Amino acid sequence: MDKSIIEQKVCQWVREKATVPSEEIALDADLRDNYGIDSISLVELLVEIECAFDMTFDSASLTNDYFSTAGSISEYVCRKLAVSA
Repeated sequence: MDKSIIEQKVCQWVREKATVPSEEIALDADLRDNYGIDSISLVELLVEIECAFDMTFDSASLTNDYFSTAGSISEYVCRKLAVSA
């Protein structure tokens, strides 16, 4: 699996959870401010990602640094799965 597939899947799941309709999910757009993703939706998103990619998020890493945008989530998943660009 490559980085672009991970980004596409994360963006698709963000679009499904978004309370603000959006055709395109920008990788650098804040999930809360731009798409209305609240803490419950974010947890649901992370669980979906864990199941789909057969991985777990480290509880110490559950910070805004890693989970504020679709791009930062995608980067984290790529690092966990050792996927390069």
